Amino acid sequence: MDNSILKSFKLFGFLRKEFLFKLNLWTIPSFFIGLFIFIPMAEILLSLASPSTNWSHLKETVLFSYFSNSLVLVIGTAFLSFIFGVSSAWIISNYNFRFRKTLEWVLVLPLAIPTYISAYAYFDILELFNPFLIWVRTNINFEIMQLVNNSLVYLVTILVMASVLYPYIYLLARSSFVKQGKQLRDAARTLGYNDKSIFWKIALPMSRPAIVAGMSLVIMETLNDYGAVNYFGISTFTAGIFRTWLGMGDLTGALRLSAVLMLLIFSILIFERQLRSRSKYHEVLHSKPSSKKTLLSKDKSIIAIVCCLIPLMLGFIIPVSRLISWAWISRKSVSDYVSIELIVNSLGLATISSVSIVLIGIFLVFSARYYKSAIINFSNRLAILGYSIPGAVIAIGILLFVAQVNNFTNYLLTGSLYLLLFAYIVRYLAVAWQPINAGIESNCDSLNHASQNLGSSALTSLTSVNLPLIKHTMLTAGLLVFIDIVKELPLTLILRPFNFETLSTATFDLSNQAQIVESSIPALSMIIIVLAPLVFLNYRLENTK
Repeated sequence: MDNSILKSFKLFGFLRKEFLFKLNLWTIPSFFIGLFIFIPMAEILLSLASPSTNWSHLKETVLFSYFSNSLVLVIGTAFLSFIFGVSSAWIISNYNFRFRKTLEWVLVLPLAIPTYISAYAYFDILELFNPFLIWVRTNINFEIMQLVNNSLVYLVTILVMASVLYPYIYLLARSSFVKQGKQLRDAARTLGYNDKSIFWKIALPMSRPAIVAGMSLVIMETLNDYGAVNYFGISTFTAGIFRTWLGMGDLTGALRLSAVLMLLIFSILIFERQLRSRSKYHEVLHSKPSSKKTLLSKDKSIIAIVCCLIPLMLGFIIPVSRLISWAWISRKSVSDYVSIELIVNSLGLATISSVSIVLIGIFLVFSARYYKSAIINFSNRLAILGYSIPGAVIAIGILLFVAQVNNFTNYLLTGSLYLLLFAYIVRYLAVAWQPINAGIESNCDSLNHASQNLGSSALTSLTSVNLPLIKHTMLTAGLLVFIDIVKELPLTLILRPFNFETLSTATFDLSNQAQIVESSIPALSMIIIVLAPLVFLNYRLENTK
Protein backbone atom coordinates (compact mmCIF):
# COMPACT_ATOMS: atom_id res chain seq x y z
CA MET A 1 0.00 0.00 0.00
CA ASP A 2 2.83 2.38 0.93
CA ASN A 3 4.58 1.73 -2.38
CA SER A 4 1.43 2.41 -4.38
CA ILE A 5 0.85 5.68 -2.50
CA LEU A 6 4.48 6.69 -3.10
CA LYS A 7 4.15 5.94 -6.82
CA SER A 8 0.92 7.96 -6.97
CA PHE A 9 2.66 10.93 -5.36
CA LYS A 10 5.56 10.64 -7.82
CA LEU A 11 3.16 10.51 -10.76
CA PHE A 12 1.22 13.49 -9.39
CA GLY A 13 4.45 15.44 -8.93
CA PHE A 14 5.58 14.61 -12.46
CA LEU A 15 2.27 15.68 -14.01
CA ARG A 16 2.16 18.83 -11.88
CA LYS A 17 5.66 19.77 -13.05
CA GLU A 18 4.80 19.08 -16.69
CA PHE A 19 1.48 20.92 -16.76
CA LEU A 20 2.26 23.87 -14.49
CA PHE A 21 5.79 24.73 -15.57
CA LYS A 22 6.22 23.35 -19.09
CA LEU A 23 2.97 24.15 -20.87
CA ASN A 24 3.31 27.29 -22.98
CA LEU A 25 2.89 28.65 -26.51
CA TRP A 26 5.63 26.29 -27.71
CA THR A 27 4.81 23.02 -25.99
CA ILE A 28 1.01 23.09 -26.33
CA PRO A 29 1.03 23.38 -30.15
CA SER A 30 3.84 20.79 -30.30
CA PHE A 31 1.77 18.35 -28.26
CA PHE A 32 -1.31 18.71 -30.46
CA ILE A 33 0.71 18.61 -33.70
CA GLY A 34 2.30 15.33 -32.59
CA LEU A 35 -1.07 13.82 -31.71
CA PHE A 36 -2.63 15.09 -34.94
CA ILE A 37 0.10 13.43 -37.03
CA PHE A 38 -0.45 10.19 -35.10
CA ILE A 39 -4.23 10.12 -35.79
CA PRO A 40 -4.07 8.11 -39.07
CA MET A 41 -2.00 5.43 -37.33
CA ALA A 42 -4.41 5.37 -34.39
CA GLU A 43 -7.31 4.95 -36.84
CA ILE A 44 -5.68 1.81 -38.20
CA LEU A 45 -5.18 0.30 -34.75
CA LEU A 46 -8.75 1.11 -33.70
CA SER A 47 -10.04 -0.66 -36.82
CA LEU A 48 -9.16 -4.02 -35.21
CA ALA A 49 -12.46 -3.75 -33.35
CA SER A 50 -14.48 -3.03 -36.51
CA PRO A 51 -16.52 -5.93 -37.96
CA SER A 52 -15.58 -7.21 -41.41
CA THR A 53 -17.69 -9.63 -43.45
CA ASN A 54 -14.64 -10.98 -45.29
CA TRP A 55 -12.23 -11.19 -42.36
CA SER A 56 -12.93 -14.86 -41.61
CA HIS A 57 -12.38 -15.66 -45.29
CA LEU A 58 -9.12 -13.67 -45.32
CA LYS A 59 -7.84 -15.44 -42.20
CA GLU A 60 -8.62 -18.88 -43.58
CA THR A 61 -7.27 -18.35 -47.09
CA VAL A 62 -4.63 -15.64 -47.52
CA LEU A 63 -3.53 -14.19 -44.17
CA PHE A 64 -0.88 -16.83 -43.56
CA SER A 65 0.44 -16.53 -47.11
CA TYR A 66 0.68 -12.74 -46.75
CA PHE A 67 2.60 -13.20 -43.53
CA SER A 68 4.92 -15.94 -44.80
CA ASN A 69 5.61 -14.21 -48.13
CA SER A 70 6.42 -10.94 -46.38
CA LEU A 71 8.63 -12.75 -43.89
CA VAL A 72 10.59 -14.56 -46.61
CA LEU A 73 11.16 -11.30 -48.50
CA VAL A 74 12.19 -9.44 -45.35
CA ILE A 75 14.66 -12.10 -44.21
CA GLY A 76 16.11 -12.65 -47.68
CA THR A 77 16.41 -8.95 -48.55
CA ALA A 78 17.85 -8.01 -45.17
CA PHE A 79 20.41 -10.83 -45.29
CA LEU A 80 21.57 -10.11 -48.84
CA SER A 81 21.65 -6.36 -48.15
CA PHE A 82 23.78 -7.11 -45.09
CA ILE A 83 26.24 -9.11 -47.22
CA PHE A 84 26.44 -6.42 -49.91
CA GLY A 85 26.56 -3.46 -47.54
CA VAL A 86 28.91 -4.69 -44.82
CA SER A 87 31.41 -6.34 -47.17
CA SER A 88 31.64 -3.23 -49.35
CA ALA A 89 31.90 -0.92 -46.33
CA TRP A 90 34.69 -3.01 -44.76
CA ILE A 91 36.70 -3.17 -47.99
CA ILE A 92 36.33 0.55 -48.70
CA SER A 93 37.14 1.72 -45.17
CA ASN A 94 40.12 -0.55 -44.47
CA TYR A 95 41.99 -1.27 -47.69
CA ASN A 96 43.73 0.78 -50.32
CA PHE A 97 43.57 -0.31 -53.94
CA ARG A 98 43.04 1.14 -57.38
CA PHE A 99 39.64 2.79 -57.96
CA ARG A 100 38.87 2.65 -54.22
CA LYS A 101 37.98 6.34 -54.05
CA THR A 102 35.68 6.07 -57.06
CA LEU A 103 33.96 2.97 -55.70
CA GLU A 104 33.48 4.69 -52.33
CA TRP A 105 31.31 7.26 -54.09
CA VAL A 106 29.46 5.20 -56.66
CA LEU A 107 28.40 2.46 -54.22
CA VAL A 108 25.63 4.76 -52.93
CA LEU A 109 24.12 5.33 -56.40
CA PRO A 110 21.60 2.42 -56.23
CA LEU A 111 19.70 4.51 -53.66
CA ALA A 112 18.61 6.70 -56.58
CA ILE A 113 16.64 3.79 -58.06
CA PRO A 114 13.28 2.86 -56.51
CA THR A 115 12.70 -0.87 -56.06
CA TYR A 116 9.82 -0.93 -58.54
CA ILE A 117 11.96 0.65 -61.30
CA SER A 118 14.70 -1.91 -60.69
CA ALA A 119 12.07 -4.63 -60.94
CA TYR A 120 10.90 -3.29 -64.30
CA ALA A 121 14.52 -3.26 -65.53
CA TYR A 122 14.74 -6.99 -64.76
CA PHE A 123 11.27 -7.77 -66.11
CA ASP A 124 12.44 -10.50 -68.50
CA ILE A 125 15.07 -12.16 -66.31
CA LEU A 126 12.76 -15.00 -65.32
CA GLU A 127 12.31 -15.92 -68.98
CA LEU A 128 15.95 -17.05 -69.03
CA PHE A 129 14.97 -19.95 -66.78
CA ASN A 130 12.16 -21.21 -69.05
CA PRO A 131 14.28 -23.94 -70.75
CA PHE A 132 15.34 -25.23 -67.34
CA LEU A 133 11.74 -25.20 -66.07
CA ILE A 134 10.58 -27.09 -69.16
CA TRP A 135 13.30 -29.68 -68.56
CA VAL A 136 12.17 -30.07 -64.92
CA ARG A 137 8.53 -30.53 -65.97
CA THR A 138 9.48 -33.06 -68.66
CA ASN A 139 11.96 -35.11 -66.66
CA ILE A 140 10.60 -34.83 -63.11
CA ASN A 141 7.02 -33.58 -62.67
CA PHE A 142 4.81 -30.49 -62.81
CA GLU A 143 4.70 -29.95 -59.04
CA ILE A 144 8.49 -29.73 -58.78
CA MET A 145 8.52 -27.31 -61.69
CA GLN A 146 6.04 -25.06 -59.85
CA LEU A 147 8.16 -25.22 -56.70
CA VAL A 148 11.32 -24.30 -58.61
CA ASN A 149 9.51 -21.50 -60.44
CA ASN A 150 8.16 -20.01 -57.19
CA SER A 151 11.60 -20.22 -55.61
CA LEU A 152 13.16 -18.44 -58.58
CA VAL A 153 10.58 -15.64 -58.32
CA TYR A 154 11.46 -15.11 -54.66
CA LEU A 155 15.21 -15.24 -55.34
CA VAL A 156 15.01 -12.72 -58.18
CA THR A 157 12.78 -10.37 -56.15
CA ILE A 158 15.12 -10.55 -53.16
CA LEU A 159 18.14 -9.95 -55.40
CA VAL A 160 16.49 -6.96 -57.10
CA MET A 161 15.39 -5.36 -53.83
CA ALA A 162 18.65 -6.00 -51.95
CA SER A 163 20.73 -4.57 -54.81
CA VAL A 164 19.05 -1.15 -54.45
CA LEU A 165 18.53 -1.14 -50.66
CA TYR A 166 22.01 -2.23 -49.47
CA PRO A 167 23.35 1.41 -49.47
CA TYR A 168 21.36 2.02 -46.26
CA ILE A 169 23.62 -0.51 -44.54
CA TYR A 170 26.71 0.45 -46.55
CA LEU A 171 26.58 4.12 -45.54
CA LEU A 172 26.03 3.48 -41.82
CA ALA A 173 28.51 0.59 -41.63
CA ARG A 174 31.17 2.57 -43.52
CA SER A 175 30.75 5.51 -41.18
CA SER A 176 30.98 3.21 -38.15
CA PHE A 177 34.10 1.40 -39.44
CA VAL A 178 35.82 4.73 -40.14
CA LYS A 179 35.01 6.11 -36.68
CA GLN A 180 36.24 3.04 -34.80
CA GLY A 181 39.34 3.68 -32.76
CA LYS A 182 42.72 2.68 -34.16
CA GLN A 183 43.96 1.63 -30.73
CA LEU A 184 41.72 -1.42 -30.46
CA ARG A 185 42.80 -2.79 -33.83
CA ASP A 186 46.48 -2.13 -33.12
CA ALA A 187 46.13 -3.88 -29.77
CA ALA A 188 44.43 -6.84 -31.47
CA ARG A 189 47.26 -7.09 -34.00
CA THR A 190 49.86 -7.15 -31.25
CA LEU A 191 47.97 -10.09 -29.75
CA GLY A 192 48.26 -12.00 -33.02
CA TYR A 193 44.85 -11.31 -34.54
CA ASN A 194 44.69 -11.03 -38.32
CA ASP A 195 42.26 -8.83 -40.30
CA LYS A 196 39.66 -11.60 -40.46
CA SER A 197 39.63 -12.05 -36.69
CA ILE A 198 39.58 -8.29 -36.11
CA PHE A 199 36.54 -7.97 -38.36
CA TRP A 200 34.51 -10.74 -36.69
CA LYS A 201 35.54 -10.14 -33.07
CA ILE A 202 36.00 -6.34 -32.88
CA ALA A 203 34.82 -4.30 -35.86
CA LEU A 204 31.54 -6.09 -36.54
CA PRO A 205 30.33 -6.22 -32.90
CA MET A 206 31.22 -2.54 -32.41
CA SER A 207 29.31 -1.61 -35.57
CA ARG A 208 26.26 -3.63 -34.65
CA PRO A 209 24.05 -0.62 -33.69
CA ALA A 210 24.77 1.11 -37.01
CA ILE A 211 24.26 -2.08 -39.02
CA VAL A 212 21.03 -2.93 -37.22
CA ALA A 213 19.77 0.61 -37.88
CA GLY A 214 20.55 0.15 -41.58
CA MET A 215 18.86 -3.25 -41.66
CA SER A 216 15.79 -1.74 -39.99
CA LEU A 217 15.55 0.75 -42.85
CA VAL A 218 15.89 -2.09 -45.36
CA ILE A 219 13.12 -4.06 -43.62
CA MET A 220 10.78 -1.05 -43.58
CA GLU A 221 11.40 -0.35 -47.26
CA THR A 222 10.81 -4.02 -48.11
CA LEU A 223 7.48 -4.09 -46.27
CA ASN A 224 6.49 -0.76 -47.85
CA ASP A 225 7.17 -1.90 -51.43
CA TYR A 226 4.21 -2.40 -53.71
CA GLY A 227 5.48 -1.93 -57.27
CA ALA A 228 8.13 -4.66 -57.27
CA VAL A 229 6.11 -7.34 -55.47
CA ASN A 230 3.06 -6.54 -57.57
CA TYR A 231 5.10 -6.88 -60.75
CA PHE A 232 6.62 -10.23 -59.75
CA GLY A 233 3.27 -11.47 -58.45
CA ILE A 234 4.22 -12.03 -54.79
CA SER A 235 1.34 -11.62 -52.34
CA THR A 236 2.76 -9.60 -49.43
CA PHE A 237 0.82 -7.62 -46.83
CA THR A 238 1.02 -4.42 -48.89
CA ALA A 239 -0.17 -6.18 -52.06
CA GLY A 240 -2.91 -7.86 -50.02
CA ILE A 241 -4.10 -4.52 -48.67
CA PHE A 242 -4.46 -3.16 -52.20
CA ARG A 243 -6.18 -6.34 -53.36
CA THR A 244 -8.63 -6.48 -50.44
CA TRP A 245 -9.51 -2.82 -50.70
CA LEU A 246 -9.62 -2.24 -54.46
CA GLY A 247 -10.26 -5.78 -55.68
CA MET A 248 -12.75 -7.03 -53.11
CA GLY A 249 -14.14 -3.60 -52.19
CA ASP A 250 -13.64 -4.40 -48.49
CA LEU A 251 -12.14 -1.35 -46.81
CA THR A 252 -12.67 -2.79 -43.32
CA GLY A 253 -10.80 -5.97 -44.25
CA ALA A 254 -7.97 -3.88 -45.68
CA LEU A 255 -7.90 -1.88 -42.44
CA ARG A 256 -7.60 -5.06 -40.40
CA LEU A 257 -4.76 -6.29 -42.59
CA SER A 258 -3.10 -2.92 -42.10
CA ALA A 259 -3.52 -3.18 -38.33
CA VAL A 260 -2.01 -6.67 -38.30
CA LEU A 261 0.94 -5.38 -40.33
CA MET A 262 1.40 -2.44 -37.95
CA LEU A 263 1.43 -4.76 -34.95
CA LEU A 264 3.97 -6.99 -36.71
CA ILE A 265 6.24 -4.00 -37.40
CA PHE A 266 5.94 -2.68 -33.85
CA SER A 267 6.83 -6.15 -32.55
CA ILE A 268 9.96 -6.19 -34.72
CA LEU A 269 10.98 -2.72 -33.52
CA ILE A 270 10.40 -3.59 -29.85
CA PHE A 271 12.33 -6.85 -30.20
CA GLU A 272 15.21 -5.08 -31.91
CA ARG A 273 15.33 -2.39 -29.21
CA GLN A 274 15.24 -4.97 -26.42
CA LEU A 275 18.00 -6.91 -28.14
CA ARG A 276 20.21 -3.85 -28.39
CA SER A 277 19.49 -2.75 -24.81
CA ARG A 278 21.18 -5.88 -23.46
CA SER A 279 24.51 -4.94 -24.99
CA LYS A 280 26.63 -1.87 -24.43
CA TYR A 281 28.94 -0.33 -26.97
CA HIS A 282 31.71 2.07 -26.09
CA GLU A 283 34.07 4.02 -28.26
CA VAL A 284 37.64 4.37 -27.10
CA LEU A 285 38.11 7.91 -25.79
CA HIS A 286 40.71 10.05 -27.54
CA SER A 287 41.18 7.33 -30.14
CA LYS A 288 41.69 8.67 -33.62
CA PRO A 289 40.07 6.88 -36.55
CA SER A 290 42.46 4.80 -38.54
CA SER A 291 43.41 6.78 -41.64
CA LYS A 292 46.13 4.39 -42.78
CA LYS A 293 44.66 1.67 -44.97
CA THR A 294 46.23 -1.67 -45.83
CA LEU A 295 47.67 -1.66 -49.35
CA LEU A 296 46.41 -4.68 -51.27
CA SER A 297 48.40 -6.64 -53.80
CA LYS A 298 47.30 -6.76 -57.43
CA ASP A 299 45.41 -10.05 -57.07
CA LYS A 300 43.68 -9.01 -53.88
CA SER A 301 42.85 -5.63 -55.42
CA ILE A 302 41.01 -7.40 -58.25
CA ILE A 303 39.04 -9.45 -55.70
CA ALA A 304 38.17 -6.28 -53.73
CA ILE A 305 37.04 -4.45 -56.89
CA VAL A 306 34.89 -7.40 -57.97
CA CYS A 307 33.26 -7.63 -54.51
CA CYS A 308 32.33 -3.95 -54.68
CA LEU A 309 31.25 -4.09 -58.32
CA ILE A 310 28.77 -6.97 -57.88
CA PRO A 311 26.13 -5.00 -55.91
CA LEU A 312 26.85 -1.86 -57.96
CA MET A 313 26.33 -3.75 -61.22
CA LEU A 314 23.12 -5.37 -60.01
CA GLY A 315 21.68 -2.26 -58.35
CA PHE A 316 22.69 0.55 -60.69
CA ILE A 317 24.73 -0.19 -63.81
CA ILE A 318 22.51 -2.93 -65.30
CA PRO A 319 19.15 -1.24 -64.54
CA VAL A 320 20.30 2.19 -65.74
CA SER A 321 21.90 0.71 -68.86
CA ARG A 322 18.69 -1.07 -69.78
CA LEU A 323 16.62 2.04 -69.09
CA ILE A 324 18.92 4.13 -71.29
CA SER A 325 18.71 1.60 -74.13
CA TRP A 326 14.90 1.54 -73.90
CA ALA A 327 14.75 5.33 -73.74
CA TRP A 328 16.85 5.47 -76.91
CA ILE A 329 14.34 3.20 -78.64
CA SER A 330 11.52 5.54 -77.54
CA ARG A 331 13.46 8.77 -78.14
CA LYS A 332 11.09 9.97 -80.88
CA SER A 333 8.13 9.96 -78.49
CA VAL A 334 9.76 11.39 -75.36
CA SER A 335 7.20 14.18 -75.10
CA ASP A 336 4.39 11.60 -75.03
CA TYR A 337 5.64 10.05 -71.80
CA VAL A 338 7.46 12.86 -69.97
CA SER A 339 6.18 16.43 -69.90
CA ILE A 340 7.20 19.57 -68.10
CA GLU A 341 4.05 19.17 -66.03
CA LEU A 342 5.17 15.75 -64.74
CA ILE A 343 8.59 17.09 -63.75
CA VAL A 344 7.12 20.20 -62.12
CA ASN A 345 4.58 18.09 -60.20
CA SER A 346 7.30 15.81 -58.83
CA LEU A 347 9.75 18.62 -58.03
CA GLY A 348 7.08 20.89 -56.59
CA LEU A 349 5.54 18.23 -54.36
CA ALA A 350 8.92 17.03 -53.10
CA THR A 351 10.22 20.56 -52.46
CA ILE A 352 7.13 21.88 -50.66
CA SER A 353 6.79 18.67 -48.63
CA SER A 354 10.46 18.52 -47.62
CA VAL A 355 10.50 22.18 -46.52
CA SER A 356 7.27 21.70 -44.53
CA ILE A 357 8.53 18.52 -42.89
CA VAL A 358 11.86 20.10 -41.90
CA LEU A 359 10.09 23.13 -40.38
CA ILE A 360 7.71 20.90 -38.41
CA GLY A 361 10.62 18.72 -37.29
CA ILE A 362 12.56 21.76 -36.04
CA PHE A 363 9.54 23.04 -34.11
CA LEU A 364 8.80 19.67 -32.48
CA VAL A 365 12.42 18.90 -31.59
CA PHE A 366 13.18 22.39 -30.26
CA SER A 367 10.03 22.50 -28.10
CA ALA A 368 10.80 19.13 -26.52
CA ARG A 369 14.53 19.74 -25.94
CA TYR A 370 14.42 23.41 -24.95
CA TYR A 371 11.75 22.88 -22.29
CA LYS A 372 12.88 19.31 -21.48
CA SER A 373 9.27 18.14 -21.59
CA ALA A 374 8.69 14.40 -21.28
CA ILE A 375 5.11 14.73 -22.54
CA ILE A 376 6.22 16.55 -25.71
CA ASN A 377 8.97 14.01 -26.22
CA PHE A 378 6.34 11.26 -25.98
CA SER A 379 4.03 12.96 -28.51
CA ASN A 380 7.04 13.41 -30.81
CA ARG A 381 7.77 9.70 -30.62
CA LEU A 382 4.18 8.94 -31.60
CA ALA A 383 4.41 11.35 -34.53
CA ILE A 384 7.53 9.75 -36.03
CA LEU A 385 6.13 6.22 -36.05
CA GLY A 386 4.90 6.78 -39.61
CA TYR A 387 8.22 5.92 -41.23
CA SER A 388 8.02 2.39 -39.87
CA ILE A 389 4.60 1.88 -41.47
CA PRO A 390 4.03 1.13 -45.18
CA GLY A 391 2.64 3.96 -47.26
CA ALA A 392 -0.46 2.00 -48.24
CA VAL A 393 -1.37 1.58 -44.56
CA ILE A 394 -0.92 5.28 -43.84
CA ALA A 395 -3.02 6.17 -46.90
CA ILE A 396 -5.93 4.05 -45.65
CA GLY A 397 -5.68 5.57 -42.17
CA ILE A 398 -5.73 9.09 -43.64
CA LEU A 399 -8.74 8.30 -45.84
CA LEU A 400 -10.60 6.95 -42.82
CA PHE A 401 -9.78 10.06 -40.80
CA VAL A 402 -10.69 12.41 -43.67
CA ALA A 403 -14.03 10.62 -44.15
CA GLN A 404 -14.90 11.44 -40.54
CA VAL A 405 -13.82 15.06 -41.02
CA ASN A 406 -15.95 15.28 -44.16
CA ASN A 407 -18.99 14.03 -42.25
CA PHE A 408 -18.58 16.69 -39.56
CA THR A 409 -17.62 19.67 -41.73
CA ASN A 410 -19.14 18.86 -45.14
CA TYR A 411 -15.81 19.96 -46.60
CA LEU A 412 -14.36 17.52 -49.13
CA LEU A 413 -10.64 16.95 -48.57
CA THR A 414 -10.30 13.71 -50.50
CA GLY A 415 -8.39 14.08 -53.75
CA SER A 416 -6.62 17.31 -52.76
CA LEU A 417 -2.93 18.16 -52.70
CA TYR A 418 -3.29 19.21 -49.05
CA LEU A 419 -4.20 15.63 -48.18
CA LEU A 420 -1.18 14.31 -50.08
CA LEU A 421 1.07 16.81 -48.29
CA PHE A 422 -0.30 15.68 -44.92
CA ALA A 423 0.33 12.05 -45.91
CA TYR A 424 3.97 12.84 -46.70
CA ILE A 425 4.32 14.55 -43.31
CA VAL A 426 2.94 11.48 -41.53
CA ARG A 427 5.16 9.12 -43.53
CA TYR A 428 8.46 11.02 -43.63
CA LEU A 429 8.57 13.22 -40.53
CA ALA A 430 10.97 10.76 -38.88
CA VAL A 431 13.46 11.16 -41.75
CA ALA A 432 13.91 14.84 -40.83
CA TRP A 433 13.23 14.52 -37.09
CA GLN A 434 16.07 12.08 -36.38
CA PRO A 435 19.00 14.15 -37.77
CA ILE A 436 17.54 17.42 -36.43
CA ASN A 437 17.14 15.89 -32.97
CA ALA A 438 20.71 14.57 -33.08
CA GLY A 439 22.01 17.94 -34.30
CA ILE A 440 20.31 19.97 -31.56
CA GLU A 441 21.30 17.40 -28.92
CA SER A 442 25.00 17.49 -29.83
CA ASN A 443 25.35 21.19 -30.68
CA CYS A 444 22.71 23.23 -28.92
CA ASP A 445 21.51 21.70 -25.62
CA SER A 446 24.15 23.30 -23.40
CA LEU A 447 23.87 26.63 -25.25
CA ASN A 448 20.08 26.61 -24.86
CA HIS A 449 20.52 26.11 -21.13
CA ALA A 450 22.94 29.04 -21.01
CA SER A 451 20.59 31.28 -23.01
CA GLN A 452 17.75 30.42 -20.62
CA ASN A 453 19.91 31.44 -17.66
CA LEU A 454 20.74 34.72 -19.41
CA GLY A 455 17.03 35.47 -19.87
CA SER A 456 16.81 35.00 -23.62
CA SER A 457 13.45 34.01 -25.06
CA ALA A 458 12.85 30.67 -26.78
CA LEU A 459 12.42 32.43 -30.14
CA THR A 460 15.76 34.21 -29.73
CA SER A 461 17.47 30.96 -28.81
CA LEU A 462 15.97 29.24 -31.83
CA THR A 463 16.83 31.92 -34.38
CA SER A 464 20.19 33.08 -32.98
CA VAL A 465 21.64 29.85 -31.58
CA ASN A 466 19.98 26.70 -32.88
CA LEU A 467 19.24 27.45 -36.54
CA PRO A 468 22.75 28.74 -37.38
CA LEU A 469 24.34 25.69 -35.74
CA ILE A 470 22.13 23.10 -37.43
CA LYS A 471 21.79 24.71 -40.87
CA HIS A 472 23.81 21.92 -42.51
CA THR A 473 21.77 19.30 -40.63
CA MET A 474 18.57 20.98 -41.85
CA LEU A 475 19.81 20.84 -45.43
CA THR A 476 20.74 17.16 -45.08
CA ALA A 477 17.35 16.33 -43.54
CA GLY A 478 15.53 18.21 -46.30
CA LEU A 479 17.44 16.43 -49.05
CA LEU A 480 16.78 13.02 -47.48
CA VAL A 481 13.05 13.77 -47.40
CA PHE A 482 13.19 15.15 -50.96
CA ILE A 483 14.78 11.93 -52.27
CA ASP A 484 12.23 9.72 -50.53
CA ILE A 485 9.24 11.71 -51.78
CA VAL A 486 10.40 11.83 -55.40
CA LYS A 487 10.66 8.00 -55.36
CA GLU A 488 7.49 7.40 -53.31
CA LEU A 489 4.75 5.35 -55.00
CA PRO A 490 1.99 3.79 -52.80
CA LEU A 491 0.96 6.99 -50.98
CA THR A 492 0.94 9.07 -54.16
CA LEU A 493 -0.86 6.35 -56.09
CA ILE A 494 -3.73 6.22 -53.58
CA LEU A 495 -4.08 9.85 -52.49
CA ARG A 496 -3.17 11.86 -55.62
CA PRO A 497 -5.83 14.22 -56.96
CA PHE A 498 -7.69 13.25 -60.11
CA ASN A 499 -5.69 13.78 -63.32
CA PHE A 500 -2.57 14.49 -61.26
CA GLU A 501 0.52 12.52 -62.21
CA THR A 502 4.08 12.44 -60.93
CA LEU A 503 7.09 10.71 -62.45
CA SER A 504 6.62 7.75 -60.10
CA THR A 505 2.92 7.25 -60.90
CA ALA A 506 3.55 7.72 -64.62
CA THR A 507 6.25 5.04 -64.52
CA PHE A 508 3.95 2.67 -62.64
CA ASP A 509 0.98 3.29 -64.93
CA LEU A 510 3.01 2.67 -68.09
CA SER A 511 4.56 -0.52 -66.75
CA ASN A 512 1.17 -1.69 -65.52
CA GLN A 513 -0.02 -1.40 -69.11
CA ALA A 514 2.93 -3.58 -70.24
CA GLN A 515 4.68 -0.53 -71.73
CA ILE A 516 7.98 -1.34 -70.06
CA VAL A 517 10.11 0.26 -72.77
CA GLU A 518 8.10 3.50 -72.65
CA SER A 519 8.19 3.60 -68.84
CA SER A 520 11.97 3.99 -69.00
CA ILE A 521 11.62 7.68 -69.93
CA PRO A 522 9.88 8.91 -66.73
CA ALA A 523 11.96 6.40 -64.73
CA LEU A 524 15.23 7.87 -66.00
CA SER A 525 13.93 11.40 -65.37
CA MET A 526 13.22 10.44 -61.77
CA ILE A 527 16.67 8.90 -61.30
CA ILE A 528 18.38 12.00 -62.72
CA ILE A 529 16.44 14.25 -60.33
CA VAL A 530 17.39 12.10 -57.32
CA LEU A 531 21.07 11.72 -58.27
CA ALA A 532 22.02 15.37 -57.62
CA PRO A 533 20.93 15.51 -53.94
CA LEU A 534 22.24 11.97 -53.39
CA VAL A 535 25.72 12.89 -54.64
CA PHE A 536 25.65 16.03 -52.48
CA LEU A 537 24.69 14.01 -49.38
CA ASN A 538 27.56 11.63 -50.01
CA TYR A 539 29.89 14.62 -50.36
CA ARG A 540 28.63 15.98 -47.02
CA LEU A 541 29.23 12.61 -45.39
CA GLU A 542 32.80 12.54 -46.70
CA ASN A 543 33.51 16.04 -45.39
CA THR A 544 32.17 15.29 -41.91
CA LYS A 545 34.08 12.07 -41.35
